Amino acid sequence: MQTLWQDIRFSIRMLLKSPAFTAIATLTLALGIGANTAIFSIANVFLFRPLPVKDADRLAVVAIQNTAKSDPDRVSYLDFLDYKQQSTVFTDMTAYSLDLVGLGTGGRADRVVTAEVPSNFFTMLGIRPAVGRLINPGEGDRLRSANVVVLGYSYWQKRFAGDPGIIGRSVSFDGQQATVIGVVEKQFHGPYSIVEMDVYAPIGMSGVGTNSTGLFTDRADRELQVLATLKPGVTPHQAQVALQVITQRLAELYPRTNQGHVVRVFPERFARPEASSADSLPLIATIFLVLVGLVLMVACINVANLLLARSSSRQREIAIRASMGATRIRLIRQMLTESILLAVAGGASGALLGRWVCSALENLRPLGDFPLRFGFSIDWRVFGYVAGIAMASGILAGLAPALRTSGANLNETLREGGRGLTGEGGRRHALRNTLVIAQVAGSIVVLVAAGLFFRSLTRAESIDLGYDPHNLLNVGINPELQNYDRTRSEAFFRELLRNTKSLPGVESATIAYSVPLSYYSEGGSIYVLGQILDATNRAPSSGYNVVDPAYFSTLRTPIIAGRAFTDADNSSSQLVAIVNESMAKNLWPNQDPLGHKFSYQDEKGPFVTIVGVARNARNSDLLHEPRNYFYVPQAQDYKASHVLQVRTTVPPETLVNAIESQIQQLDSNLPVFDVMTMERSLMGANGFFIFKMGAALAGTLGALGLLLAVVGVYGVVSYNATRRTHEIGVRMALGALPRNVFGLVLSQAAILVGAGIAIGLVAALAMTKFLASFLVGVTFYDPTTFVTVAFLLTVAAFVACYIPARRAMRIDPMEALRYE
Repeated sequence: MQTLWQDIRFSIRMLLKSPAFTAIATLTLALGIGANTAIFSIANVFLFRPLPVKDADRLAVVAIQNTAKSDPDRVSYLDFLDYKQQSTVFTDMTAYSLDLVGLGTGGRADRVVTAEVPSNFFTMLGIRPAVGRLINPGEGDRLRSANVVVLGYSYWQKRFAGDPGIIGRSVSFDGQQATVIGVVEKQFHGPYSIVEMDVYAPIGMSGVGTNSTGLFTDRADRELQVLATLKPGVTPHQAQVALQVITQRLAELYPRTNQGHVVRVFPERFARPEASSADSLPLIATIFLVLVGLVLMVACINVANLLLARSSSRQREIAIRASMGATRIRLIRQMLTESILLAVAGGASGALLGRWVCSALENLRPLGDFPLRFGFSIDWRVFGYVAGIAMASGILAGLAPALRTSGANLNETLREGGRGLTGEGGRRHALRNTLVIAQVAGSIVVLVAAGLFFRSLTRAESIDLGYDPHNLLNVGINPELQNYDRTRSEAFFRELLRNTKSLPGVESATIAYSVPLSYYSEGGSIYVLGQILDATNRAPSSGYNVVDPAYFSTLRTPIIAGRAFTDADNSSSQLVAIVNESMAKNLWPNQDPLGHKFSYQDEKGPFVTIVGVARNARNSDLLHEPRNYFYVPQAQDYKASHVLQVRTTVPPETLVNAIESQIQQLDSNLPVFDVMTMERSLMGANGFFIFKMGAALAGTLGALGLLLAVVGVYGVVSYNATRRTHEIGVRMALGALPRNVFGLVLSQAAILVGAGIAIGLVAALAMTKFLASFLVGVTFYDPTTFVTVAFLLTVAAFVACYIPARRAMRIDPMEALRYE
């Protein structure tokens, strides 16, 4: 231990004697470790950190795939009950359904994020109340059997200032009276990963505002996210096999809704925020951890080259210490101590840098006004990761220089007075050159990944959306938050539309239930009149929107057949619908769909008549081609929540205050939400957010890798040119021209860079296969990306080599011959 402290004190003195070297090496490692800290912190939130619940290590998510190739999805309430009653692989099973409802008290209403849960939800997860009580076993499991609510801790603090007197108070919950019975404990933010729950309500209150009972009667109504606690010793795969037996039994009993279903069971931490992420999230995290690991490798190689260059000036010191009895192991330990101290300093700086990046990410809002809570923190996992990579970086950066320097020939070094020796220098040059090749190869892999993500983003942004998002403002309004009934709500919107259209700068305005690519939508099974479903076929599914007659002209979505809605399509007229091109083609192939009828509520009706076909629009996501989708008139399918969409001739942001003022004049207590331009709305989780985040992260890592690689190439070429000053002087004295010297330096650099690029391209081709499912309009072997990256790195390397090559060609032969 005493010698260790001696090594540490000596290393600190040596590093302080070379402040420029220490600062550069620390900064280089800080960049690499900071990038790793940020990426791992993100992965920690989604993959590693357990929920603060009982038996979190055995918590699993149960999901259903409609077919073997579809994404894992939610479960119907009726199927959930069957799984819960018949399965033997879980100690307990619960669920939750997310909803946006209005919670009002004291003349003020909020739109709150609500989890509607079975009565065993809190007991299974081991959640305790902060004040009051939680939902008791058996309470509220039946339809409309208990009108009680539990508040989330943060919402209780924000809305009621932590007043315990709220317990027992009556509040309005989606227009119905309910009693506040408790508040959950502070550390529990809800089961939906990044979204903090404001309110918890019994499952029996689902659909209370619309008097909907589909959740309790229709197996096609799949709204539940199911959680289960595995029995000790039972793996998710074993549970999945056991549940598939039940799934097959349900398919036989209910073929129209359950035929072809495949059950999936995942560890809860792999299915965040939803089960649909379970197959892709671990892969995405692995890819980015590999990319950021390559950046750290490039940083470590840079520091290793710095240490190799520095070791040349310390050969005499090392030789003297060896002659005084220091063993090679002690010398290696001393030099490793220096590199580890550099890594510790870099790790501390990198952790601060990573924390700053995570703080910036906390401000992201990909889901409108949702109270997102990423909860990035330096917990023991992040701390252990940073400490581990800092230690590994120190060893990786310092080991090769320590081995090379400590193995120098003692007699030769002392006799030459510290001059570099031919043999030793040759071996050192080979090591440095190998490290540069590895640097370039690693940077190529990161740059190719960044290029593919950037190309994918560009292709995604050029997709024909089927509507014009420019100069369009969205304003969310839900009159039910103030207990409006249908008649009063429709009158409110008529007046609001009239006032809005009269504002200067407004071209048109419309009312719809949802906006394209938003975080909420409607959809379900559809039943075509005259098409008989046999026992082996399920009813097709479709998404839909509820709109007014001005919707298609305001969003500039063309009607390609038939007609748009009119004011005559009201509650007393024939029920009508407009379908998209995909739905017309899929359900009525080689037919004119106009005049055909279908139901989106029940196979017995009511049926709507198709009066038009709209151009395909990207309403659900960008990764898949448009699927079945249709529109119905707002006057024929009342929805409490609406979005006012305003087409403007001026920047839409400039009209926000004027439109909000119009709403306040009609009702000063009515809150608005998700007020944003359509272009900003498209940056949400179902839109371009994932593409931009992927491109931004990969692009940052690529730029960092390129910078470090260029610095590394410059350092090696400059060092090699300096070491060969005497040789260059001899060549020039014998008649070599400056351009010959210039070409000599560049040719050696070209060999290193070329080898690195070739190895890197092969490695990138192997790795980018795993990116294929995350790219839009771009193949993983995209030639444009590979060629562009190779050219970019070649040009950057040439620029890095130009300065030392130029300096070498200007060497004075007489000065060079006296060198060393």
